[in-house]
Amino acid sequence: MATVECQVARSAAVHTLVDLLEQRKTRRFGCGMELPAGPLRYRSALPPVPLSQEEVRLLLFAGVGETGRHLADMQYTRRPGCEDGQGMAIMNFQGRTTPSACAANTTKLFLTDDEGVYFAAAVTHPDSGVPPTLIPLQHGRLEIPRELPYMLSFNQWYTNRPGTLYILPVTEVARVYLNLLLVLLSEEYGYFIVDSDHGNSGCGLDAFRKSRGGHLHDDAATNRVMTLRELDAAIAETAIQEQGLVCQNLFLMTQALGLGGGIQSVGSGRHLLGIEPHIFPGLGFSFSRSHVAGTRSNPLGLANIWEGPCPPFVSSMEEAVLNLVASKFGPDGIYTDPSTRPWVSPEGRTRIVPHDQRAIDAVLHFCNYVYKTYGRFPAHTDAFKTVIAFQAHHLDVGFYEKFYSNESVPQTHRDHFSVWHQGHFADDARMTSLHEEVHP
Repeated sequence: MATVECQVARSAAVHTLVDLLEQRKTRRFGCGMELPAGPLRYRSALPPVPLSQEEVRLLLFAGVGETGRHLADMQYTRRPGCEDGQGMAIMNFQGRTTPSACAANTTKLFLTDDEGVYFAAAVTHPDSGVPPTLIPLQHGRLEIPRELPYMLSFNQWYTNRPGTLYILPVTEVARVYLNLLLVLLSEEYGYFIVDSDHGNSGCGLDAFRKSRGGHLHDDAATNRVMTLRELDAAIAETAIQEQGLVCQNLFLMTQALGLGGGIQSVGSGRHLLGIEPHIFPGLGFSFSRSHVAGTRSNPLGLANIWEGPCPPFVSSMEEAVLNLVASKFGPDGIYTDPSTRPWVSPEGRTRIVPHDQRAIDAVLHFCNYVYKTYGRFPAHTDAFKTVIAFQAHHLDVGFYEKFYSNESVPQTHRDHFSVWHQGHFADDARMTSLHEEVHP
């Protein structure tokens, strides 16, 4: 039976989360901003106030913080005659604050503030004493043109303004794609892929058709035949949903801290990655042009910082596939040394059966077909994608006091400067007087 102390603690934790969820709202108007027209026309008389290092660290931890090993409680051994294995789809045992398909952890954060643009390479627990590993990419704020298609019209008045922290989650779709191919093209799953753009050709998988003695179900009646476009869309959607989960965690942390901000669509994610550096550099990703006419270029990563599993960062797609297999079952693979697993019982140290060779061979044939036919991998979705962003900033409470009821701004936000920035403003009276200097 639970002790009184446990019951009180459990109740407090539940109520805290319920309060955060209930009070979670996008609050866009920050210190130093101006909403120039319309019924909410207002100009802040407060200066922009950048986030502190502690605030940034807490936000980064909420988004992609390392939380030790995850549990990896999957079924790794297929029972005879059943389709219930493939637990080795797990790609690593590192847990994070945000769930990730296949535990791939392939969504990472870029951030920009008044000081510069950074790549968050590693984020440990705030109490660890180890600061986040931030790799600087440029000095000064990332300047995004305030025009379509680079920034959506309704976001232009407040997005990426002085004092704000603008966070861009980017997902490495290609690595998740390769891993899921090892599952989908296994004997257990046995999916067959056709290229509807090229007369329903077998995407290099003809030798693996069941109708020719192989293990892939090429009979449409089995419901295991997919088009290449369907496959690309399904895997991209699976991978990038992690961005929404990251941003929701960021949202809850801003609420707990008493900060403003929210989630937004980014406009042109390809431009943010850097497809047209003569317009603006974006994050500086390398783009590869296809030799196939009419096929768009593909973002492949950042050289020496975050390189994707596609040429020229690997010599071939075959190398990319074999590198992934080795990362799991090679000499230094996560499944090779039982001591790296999160389980402590002796049973947890038994050998985990690797991906079968027929699946690996099918993946190699498929990837070579895609790269030869389209001059890129994947064919119809990008190797890296960013679709949403998150902004955090300090609220100008005066805006909300003028146009909304008191309930629109929780007490946590009203108390933020006194709790987190003691002495930043001399007193509340000064802030109130500054709020009065607004447009009529």
